[in-house]
Amino acid sequence: MTDRHQAPYVPFRCSKKTSDLISQIAKEQHRPKSEVLRDLVDKGLTASGAKVEEGELYRMIQEAVNAAMKPQVERLAAISAKATHIAGAAFFMSIFAATQGQSPAEQRRIEEAAGTARELGIQYLKLKDRDVDAFLKEGAKRILEDE
Repeated sequence: MTDRHQAPYVPFRCSKKTSDLISQIAKEQHRPKSEVLRDLVDKGLTASGAKVEEGELYRMIQEAVNAAMKPQVERLAAISAKATHIAGAAFFMSIFAATQGQSPAEQRRIEEAAGTARELGIQYLKLKDRDVDAFLKEGAKRILEDE
Protein backbone atom coordinates (compact mmCIF):
# COMPACT_ATOMS: atom_id res chain seq x y z
CA MET A 1 0.00 0.00 0.00
CA THR A 2 1.23 3.50 -0.83
CA ASP A 3 2.09 5.89 2.00
CA ARG A 4 -0.84 8.34 2.15
CA HIS A 5 1.54 11.32 2.35
CA GLN A 6 3.24 10.31 -0.90
CA ALA A 7 0.00 9.44 -2.75
CA PRO A 8 -1.52 12.05 -5.06
CA TYR A 9 -4.59 13.81 -3.71
CA VAL A 10 -7.64 13.17 -5.93
CA PRO A 11 -10.72 15.11 -4.86
CA PHE A 12 -14.08 14.23 -6.43
CA ARG A 13 -17.76 14.86 -5.90
CA CYS A 14 -20.49 12.28 -5.44
CA SER A 15 -24.17 12.22 -4.56
CA LYS A 16 -25.38 12.53 -0.97
CA LYS A 17 -26.69 8.99 -1.20
CA THR A 18 -23.25 7.65 -2.25
CA SER A 19 -21.52 9.71 0.44
CA ASP A 20 -23.91 8.37 3.09
CA LEU A 21 -23.33 4.79 1.89
CA ILE A 22 -19.54 5.23 2.07
CA SER A 23 -19.89 6.67 5.58
CA GLN A 24 -22.07 3.73 6.61
CA ILE A 25 -19.53 1.21 5.26
CA ALA A 26 -16.67 3.01 7.01
CA LYS A 27 -18.58 3.01 10.29
CA GLU A 28 -19.50 -0.69 10.03
CA GLN A 29 -15.93 -1.67 9.17
CA HIS A 30 -14.35 0.73 11.70
CA ARG A 31 -12.18 2.23 8.98
CA PRO A 32 -11.62 5.78 7.71
CA LYS A 33 -13.76 6.87 4.76
CA SER A 34 -10.67 7.54 2.67
CA GLU A 35 -9.51 3.95 3.13
CA VAL A 36 -12.96 2.63 2.17
CA LEU A 37 -12.92 4.88 -0.91
CA ARG A 38 -9.46 3.68 -1.96
CA ASP A 39 -10.56 0.06 -1.64
CA LEU A 40 -13.78 0.67 -3.58
CA VAL A 41 -11.94 2.48 -6.37
CA ASP A 42 -9.33 -0.29 -6.48
CA LYS A 43 -12.03 -2.98 -6.67
CA GLY A 44 -13.89 -1.03 -9.34
CA LEU A 45 -10.75 -0.67 -11.46
CA THR A 46 -10.06 -4.38 -11.13
CA ALA A 47 -13.68 -5.36 -11.92
CA SER A 48 -13.74 -3.13 -15.01
CA GLY A 49 -10.51 -4.66 -16.28
CA ALA A 50 -8.61 -1.36 -16.11
CA LYS A 51 -6.38 -2.78 -13.39
CA VAL A 52 -5.23 -6.37 -13.52
CA GLU A 53 -3.43 -7.79 -10.54
CA GLU A 54 -1.06 -10.69 -11.03
CA GLY A 55 -3.07 -13.83 -11.65
CA GLU A 56 -6.37 -11.94 -11.58
CA LEU A 57 -6.92 -12.03 -15.34
CA TYR A 58 -6.19 -15.76 -15.44
CA ARG A 59 -8.60 -16.33 -12.53
CA MET A 60 -11.35 -14.30 -14.25
CA ILE A 61 -10.92 -16.22 -17.52
CA GLN A 62 -10.86 -19.53 -15.68
CA GLU A 63 -14.09 -18.68 -13.82
CA ALA A 64 -15.80 -17.64 -17.07
CA VAL A 65 -14.69 -20.80 -18.89
CA ASN A 66 -15.73 -23.02 -15.98
CA ALA A 67 -19.15 -21.37 -15.80
CA ALA A 68 -19.65 -21.76 -19.56
CA MET A 69 -18.44 -25.36 -19.67
CA LYS A 70 -20.17 -26.71 -16.54
CA PRO A 71 -23.46 -27.68 -18.26
CA GLN A 72 -21.60 -29.42 -21.10
CA VAL A 73 -19.31 -31.28 -18.71
CA GLU A 74 -22.29 -32.43 -16.63
CA ARG A 75 -24.11 -33.56 -19.78
CA LEU A 76 -21.07 -35.51 -21.00
CA ALA A 77 -20.69 -37.10 -17.57
CA ALA A 78 -24.33 -38.22 -17.66
CA ILE A 79 -23.90 -39.64 -21.18
CA SER A 80 -20.71 -41.42 -20.09
CA ALA A 81 -22.45 -42.91 -17.05
CA LYS A 82 -25.32 -44.15 -19.21
CA ALA A 83 -22.88 -45.67 -21.72
CA THR A 84 -21.07 -47.40 -18.85
CA HIS A 85 -24.32 -48.94 -17.62
CA ILE A 86 -25.13 -50.15 -21.13
CA ALA A 87 -21.62 -51.58 -21.58
CA GLY A 88 -21.87 -53.37 -18.22
CA ALA A 89 -25.21 -54.90 -19.17
CA ALA A 90 -23.80 -55.97 -22.54
CA PHE A 91 -20.79 -57.55 -20.81
CA PHE A 92 -22.95 -59.66 -18.51
CA MET A 93 -25.33 -60.59 -21.34
CA SER A 94 -22.37 -61.77 -23.46
CA ILE A 95 -21.15 -63.90 -20.54
CA PHE A 96 -24.63 -65.37 -20.18
CA ALA A 97 -24.79 -66.10 -23.93
CA ALA A 98 -21.30 -67.62 -23.93
CA THR A 99 -22.18 -70.06 -21.14
CA GLN A 100 -25.37 -71.32 -22.79
CA GLY A 101 -25.02 -74.86 -24.07
CA GLN A 102 -21.58 -75.27 -22.49
CA SER A 103 -20.57 -77.97 -20.06
CA PRO A 104 -20.47 -76.97 -16.37
CA ALA A 105 -16.64 -76.98 -16.48
CA GLU A 106 -16.61 -74.70 -19.54
CA GLN A 107 -19.22 -72.42 -17.90
CA ARG A 108 -16.99 -72.07 -14.82
CA ARG A 109 -13.97 -71.29 -17.03
CA ILE A 110 -15.92 -68.57 -18.88
CA GLU A 111 -17.29 -67.13 -15.62
CA GLU A 112 -13.80 -67.08 -14.08
CA ALA A 113 -12.39 -65.26 -17.11
CA ALA A 114 -15.31 -62.81 -16.90
CA GLY A 115 -14.60 -62.28 -13.20
CA THR A 116 -10.95 -61.55 -13.96
CA ALA A 117 -12.00 -59.14 -16.74
CA ARG A 118 -14.39 -57.42 -14.33
CA GLU A 119 -11.63 -57.02 -11.71
CA LEU A 120 -9.29 -55.60 -14.37
CA GLY A 121 -12.03 -53.19 -15.46
CA ILE A 122 -12.38 -51.92 -11.89
CA GLN A 123 -8.59 -51.55 -11.60
CA TYR A 124 -8.57 -49.70 -14.94
CA LEU A 125 -11.01 -47.14 -13.54
CA LYS A 126 -8.58 -46.51 -10.68
CA LEU A 127 -5.56 -46.01 -12.97
CA LYS A 128 -3.50 -42.90 -12.39
CA ASP A 129 -0.23 -42.07 -14.10
CA ARG A 130 0.19 -45.58 -15.50
CA ASP A 131 0.78 -46.72 -19.05
CA VAL A 132 -2.63 -47.95 -20.23
CA ASP A 133 -1.13 -50.16 -22.97
CA ALA A 134 1.10 -51.94 -20.45
CA PHE A 135 -1.86 -52.37 -18.12
CA LEU A 136 -3.98 -53.94 -20.88
CA LYS A 137 -1.13 -56.30 -21.89
CA GLU A 138 -0.72 -57.39 -18.25
CA GLY A 139 -4.48 -57.96 -18.01
CA ALA A 140 -4.66 -60.03 -21.21
CA LYS A 141 -1.71 -62.10 -19.98
CA ARG A 142 -3.48 -62.63 -16.64
CA ILE A 143 -6.71 -63.77 -18.33
CA LEU A 144 -4.80 -66.21 -20.55
CA GLU A 145 -2.91 -67.59 -17.53
CA ASP A 146 -6.22 -68.24 -15.72
CA GLU A 147 -7.41 -70.53 -18.57
